[in-house]
Amino acid sequence: MNLSNRALAAAAIASCLVLPSAVSAHHSTSEYDHSAMVEVEGVVARKFWRNPHVIFHITTMQGGEEAEWVIEGGSVSGQDRRGITSDVINVGEIVTVAGYASTRRANNMNMQNILLANGQELMLSGNGTPRWPDVQQAAITGPTLPTAVEIAEAEANADGLFRTWSWGRLERGWWFFADPDAFPLTDAALGKFAAWNEYTDNPQLECIAPGMPLTMGNPYPIGFTQVDENTIVMQAHEFDVTRVIHLNAKPVPAAEESNMGYSVGYWEDENTLVVDTANINYPYFNRVGISSGPDLTTHERFVIDDEAGEMHYFLTINDPWTLTEPYEKEMLWIWTPGTQVGTYGCEVSEVYAQ
Repeated sequence: MNLSNRALAAAAIASCLVLPSAVSAHHSTSEYDHSAMVEVEGVVARKFWRNPHVIFHITTMQGGEEAEWVIEGGSVSGQDRRGITSDVINVGEIVTVAGYASTRRANNMNMQNILLANGQELMLSGNGTPRWPDVQQAAITGPTLPTAVEIAEAEANADGLFRTWSWGRLERGWWFFADPDAFPLTDAALGKFAAWNEYTDNPQLECIAPGMPLTMGNPYPIGFTQVDENTIVMQAHEFDVTRVIHLNAKPVPAAEESNMGYSVGYWEDENTLVVDTANINYPYFNRVGISSGPDLTTHERFVIDDEAGEMHYFLTINDPWTLTEPYEKEMLWIWTPGTQVGTYGCEVSEVYAQ
């Protein structure tokens, strides 16, 4: 696929930017009352502009007394891809924030729209809608597009699997944020899910990278490099994950367990990489509290369509403790020449510090 035209690259990037707030925030939004928007006007007291997500503290008057609201939004990576930078809101400014109030935590909101100090409206969700129709929308520069040099270099170096891939989607919603009824769960898994606390038990809020298979469910770029004839390395933007795939090797039952497990793969044909992973030691099956068992294994197929610039990804998860039967999922990744994996740079907010 020859995509030297920057307009085509821009369109491909834009197609990946509409990410739901649940994905960007790295925890479920089920706690928020989506039946009605609420507004809070006040002074920005503190600002946290780091992954895994943006947080503002706003001081306001409530019932004749001063109160502080914690306003949560999407990831910094998601804002960067839309061209929204940290200087759009500053400590000391008076703003009005609209969003969904938490049903579990007092004075906590999942923000959707902000009326900035300059009187303009900013939507922090890529698929949001304006709330204040009589005000001007804040100008967003959009994503920083790859340069002509970066595009040409990517096109020259792309070799089947070995390039940087951007998230595509085959259907609305993401399996890694799905509720328990989306999976064939055992009674043991359902019982443990009921006791999960999405704030104290969520590793991502503590900047602990997701393990397998969860790391393959993320909306940010991933890249593959052939290190030597027996080793492929995958790097993911989200949480700066590195995963190693051992080619033409046998499973190593005695291999030390890790979040990523021990992956062995082989080329079924020139466009299809098959990977089996075992020795996974990561406590969760997905991002909203479904636990994994000690015998979790995965079977993956990476199928490259060079002409379309697509990677079709097929995942089968076997976990007899969690699942009554194997769980299968197909996902799509697209090639946008010049896109970089980049650095995630996670930092734990004081809101979630243990």
